[in-house]
Amino acid sequence: MERCDYCGSILKIGNVSEFLEKIIKLINDDQLNVPSRSQVKCHRRYYLYHKMRERGLSLQQVGDYFGRDHATVLHGVKMHNTYTEQKDFKYLKDTEEYDNLFQDNQ
Repeated sequence: MERCDYCGSILKIGNVSEFLEKIIKLINDDQLNVPSRSQVKCHRRYYLYHKMRERGLSLQQVGDYFGRDHATVLHGVKMHNTYTEQKDFKYLKDTEEYDNLFQDNQ
């Protein structure tokens, strides 16, 4: 088992280091861990919440990276699912750059 260097949580997912390094860089570069209700920042947080949950991190583990609680992460994952199901243009545009980053490494 591998521990996350950032929050100390035990992780059970493949290629953890590279994935989490990319997540931490995006969080820091785009200041997604500071309080902001900017629509672009919210959309990007929702997208990253989804990606992290997809990799098996718990709601609390995801929240620790952003300085938010598990309920906020759960709401964000639900919003991601809603926006993608509806093919919301603004959401897809705001998260396009992130989507390209993660598609390249699959």
